[in-house]
Amino acid sequence: MSNKLIFITGATGFIGSATAVEALKAGYRLRIGLRKPSEQLQTLLSEYSDQVEFVIIPDLTDETAFDDKLNGVDYVLHLASPLPHGTDKQTYFPPAVKGTTALLKAATKVPTIKKVVITSSIAALIPISGIPTGGVLKEDNDWDFSVDENRDFEDPQNPAVTALRLYMASKLLANNATWEFWATVKPQYALVTLHPGFVYGQNLVQNSADGIQRGSNGNLWNLIMKGIPPVNTAGVHIQDVAEAHIKALDPKVGDGSKYLLVGPKTTGPEIARIVQELYPDAGAMISENSEVDSVPFDTTKAETELGIQWRSVEAMVRDVMDQQLGFL
Repeated sequence: MSNKLIFITGATGFIGSATAVEALKAGYRLRIGLRKPSEQLQTLLSEYSDQVEFVIIPDLTDETAFDDKLNGVDYVLHLASPLPHGTDKQTYFPPAVKGTTALLKAATKVPTIKKVVITSSIAALIPISGIPTGGVLKEDNDWDFSVDENRDFEDPQNPAVTALRLYMASKLLANNATWEFWATVKPQYALVTLHPGFVYGQNLVQNSADGIQRGSNGNLWNLIMKGIPPVNTAGVHIQDVAEAHIKALDPKVGDGSKYLLVGPKTTGPEIARIVQELYPDAGAMISENSEVDSVPFDTTKAETELGIQWRSVEAMVRDVMDQQLGFL
C-alpha cells in the first residue's frame, strides 16, 4: 500500500471519479483540485475521508492558480478537459491546451513530483483528416497530427458533428502541446499520456436517467435502445481506464510513455446477441443486422507494459444497461 500524495484534476467526471476511487483503494492520498466545491464527490469518497483533501482552483488555465496547491505532491493525474458541448472554439481549445500546459509548468517548480500522467484520448492519435488508408491505430505512428486552429470546423447541418470535430481538434492540440513542452523544457518529472477510446461502464457520478447522454455511455445506450450507431466501436471498460492510471505511476513505466487504451474488438451483431440474451424485455432496438464502424488498432503496448487484461464487451454492456435500467 502506498501513502504517496496524488494531485488530481477532473475527479468530478466519469473517468476522474473512477480513477480517484481506484487511487484511494490502492492506498494513495489525494489532493483534489476542483473549480468549485462538490458535495457529490465528497459523499462518494466519504469512506476515504482521511486520505482526501480538496483545494479550489477556479481557473485551470491560470498558471498562478496552482501556487501552493502542489506542495508535497508525489504524482499528478490530470483528467480535466472539455467534453463535446456547443460549437464555440473558445470553450474547447484554451481549457484543453492552457489547462494542461499550466499544470505542466507548475509541476516543474515542485521537486517532489516524480511523474505526471495526462489523460488524453484516442482522438489525439488520429489525424484531423482521419486514419490513413491501411493505417493501424497505435501510439507511435508518424502521421501528421497538426491542427490549424483557424480552420472552419462547422457543419451547418449538424451542430453535433461540429462539437465532435472541435473536441477531436482540442485533444490533438493539447497532446501536441504536452509533448512539445516535454521535449523543450525537459522537466524533472516523468511524463505519461493515456489515450482511451470510448469509455463504457458504471458512472459513479451519474444521478439521473438523462445524465447518460452527457457522456460516452450514451453512445452504447443509444446503439442498444435506439439503434443509433456510434462513431466507432473502439470501446474500453471504465475500470480498465481507472486501473491504467494507477499502473502508470509504477516507476517501471518510463518517461515519455504513451498508451492506447481500447478493449476487445466488437461488432454490432455481437452486442445485439449479448443484449438479446441478457435483456430480452428491455425494448432494445439493436438487431443482429446492426453494423457499426470499427478502426484497426494495436494495444500491445498497454497490455505488455501496463499488464492490462481488458474486461469484456459483455461487462461494458452489463454495467451500462444495469445502471441505466435502474434509473427507469
